[in-house]
Amino acid sequence: MSRVKLLPDQIYEAIHVDEVGLETGLCGPFRLRTVYHPIFRRHGREAATPWGAAGRIEALKDGEPVSEEVFRASMSPEDELLAAALRGLLPVRNYLHLGIDGLAVLSGCGAPAYGDLDSAVHCLDGLVQAIADVWLEPSLVYFSVGQEVPEATFACVANELKFRGIQPALGDFGTDQSSIARVEVLSPRIVALDRSMFERIALVPIAVRLMTSIVERLQREGRDVLVTGIATVEELRVAVDMGANLLEGPLLRPARQAGVLFDMSPINLAALLSDSENVVRFVSTVRGCRDMPQSH
Repeated sequence: MSRVKLLPDQIYEAIHVDEVGLETGLCGPFRLRTVYHPIFRRHGREAATPWGAAGRIEALKDGEPVSEEVFRASMSPEDELLAAALRGLLPVRNYLHLGIDGLAVLSGCGAPAYGDLDSAVHCLDGLVQAIADVWLEPSLVYFSVGQEVPEATFACVANELKFRGIQPALGDFGTDQSSIARVEVLSPRIVALDRSMFERIALVPIAVRLMTSIVERLQREGRDVLVTGIATVEELRVAVDMGANLLEGPLLRPARQAGVLFDMSPINLAALLSDSENVVRFVSTVRGCRDMPQSH
């Protein structure tokens, strides 16, 4: 059976623009809308200020949201590939609907987009066009690649990003050797820790100390480390103790769909962390510059 390929015209034909310029994707019986997850830059243990947003998509059927599992189970191979491309493009195309100038946007395509290098190239070309269409400063766009990209094509995708001047971010970073190798190949400005890994190590003091040393190494190389999905004070405390530069999760601020007013006021980390002051810290707070405001 021949492999399904993605053509540029398919992407643009699937995009619907409403009367206020909000873009959604039509994919089989589903409409895909953009949802933004606020990301904050940490300044010591006191505060975190708005840095950007991670753009993701949410599927609607008959006007109602459906779970990711239902969405994927209902897709044909052709629609699955199209949805994978729209995951990366819609958050950038809807950037103006964040309503706040100067925020960075982090997006990335789904795994099916990387099953064929030509399809991946079409996605990246679509991203370049999206940046131009919304007059977005390229330095504000970060394109995430992670475990959805097979090892066999990862270096090719990294080269295509560099060729187009797109800033790369590495997703799903773990403690395995392949993650370290991918950092060397991609040379990302941002490294996002694998969410499931973070949940596991947050419960184990020695694992937290190990991850802290890896975070420090990444930062010495000039990279920002992002922890996503922070839902509890304990997870926030571990992320701060590790020295993560960038923080995202419902504890800090809920996600909002494109077009809905964003609350991007600073976060009072000290007040949130005070809820766990009676818990023994995994990592010493005597960290020198790590607990000082960061200059990035």
